[in-house]
Amino acid sequence: MNLTISNELTGEIYGPIEVSEDMALSDLKALLQADCGFDEAKHDLYFNMDILDPNNSQCLKELGLKTDDLLLIRGKTYDSIRTDTPTLSDEAFIEQFRQELLSNQMLRSQLILQIPGLNELINDQQLFREQLGPLILQRRYGGYNAAMNPFGIPQDEYNRLMANPEDPDNKKRITELANQQAIDEQLRNAIEYTPEVFTQVPMLYINIEINNYPVKAFVDTGAQTTIMSTRLAEKTGSTKLIDKRFIGEARGVGTGKIIGRIHQTQVKIETQYIPCSFTVLDTDIDVLIGLDMLKRHLACVDLKENVLKIAEVETKFLSEAEIPKSIQEELPIPTSITTSSNRPIAPTKTSTSLKPQPGAVPALAPRTGTLPTPTGTSTGGVAGTAARPFPEQTIKQLMDLGFPRDAVVTALKQTNGNAEFAASLLFQ
Repeated sequence: MNLTISNELTGEIYGPIEVSEDMALSDLKALLQADCGFDEAKHDLYFNMDILDPNNSQCLKELGLKTDDLLLIRGKTYDSIRTDTPTLSDEAFIEQFRQELLSNQMLRSQLILQIPGLNELINDQQLFREQLGPLILQRRYGGYNAAMNPFGIPQDEYNRLMANPEDPDNKKRITELANQQAIDEQLRNAIEYTPEVFTQVPMLYINIEINNYPVKAFVDTGAQTTIMSTRLAEKTGSTKLIDKRFIGEARGVGTGKIIGRIHQTQVKIETQYIPCSFTVLDTDIDVLIGLDMLKRHLACVDLKENVLKIAEVETKFLSEAEIPKSIQEELPIPTSITTSSNRPIAPTKTSTSLKPQPGAVPALAPRTGTLPTPTGTSTGGVAGTAARPFPEQTIKQLMDLGFPRDAVVTALKQTNGNAEFAASLLFQ
């Protein structure tokens, strides 16, 4: 008879191979081992979607094979990995399977598509047992016991739980198992229907220039403040522009030292130059474009077209290959800022917040004398500034722009006495 052999692991097809119908299955496997790359320790032989028992002593004719039939060579599956000791404990069985995965590259490559993070799990014995143990035991008992319990747990544990299901501890365990079943079902559905959710999404970066220095800027709509690193400030020659009266501390998952603030510098995006202010922070991110600059320039994050529209220009977000590995790691965003006067400033959950200390920011024209400092205990932005008068010269300069005195004073209160910010607020 003539048989065709398909090796699904390599994609190669052999045959037709002429063999005798009286040939024993063991002899056929020896032939396939020599000619088709078959390895009985790693592979199974399939006929009509059923595994041919390697210990079967029947000839090919007795097994039902006929001329022009197709045999498949596949990697061993869960059911093929069995222990010769039926009394092997569950933990030992799981560990045996883990060791098999470590030594069997072919089996591991077959399962890695079905089990996300398998390479990390097999290197951690405890994590492997916790996350994959129930599935492995379900396979184990499913192969030996047709009356498999619905939770896929050892039968003795299932019997103990069902013997007294109203016991508080048993009820809690049954609830946990039922919840885990729902989670496993969701995982299987996600892997089958939405596998893209298991891939890492690259963050949004764009190319910009600061003082003719090219930078890959991180666009973060969840950050309140635009940030520049001290390292980049030195590279772009912006250190001399840092107002160090805005020093403080950023607190989040970790802490970062705020060096100061650059009130305005020109940033080139594509062909346009736009003014931008930066909080200078001791961080690994060179530039983080926050919500303050995005709203100021009415930016639009267009994920459908994968572009950022800002200042009437469009710039494409960088592909994952264009983002250096060193900056792809997500860094914690500070959740609160504390100034040098040790007064915490209104934190937001996932954003930075920086306001000047009262009296710390110069007015539009030079002042004479010393900067006023608040007395007593300040309880917050507006209350702190309401307790002291604003310089008359600052108020007059803002009124000269065409605004009434009441509006000027209100704007100064809202900006903690910052004349530049107050002017911007009045022009809105």
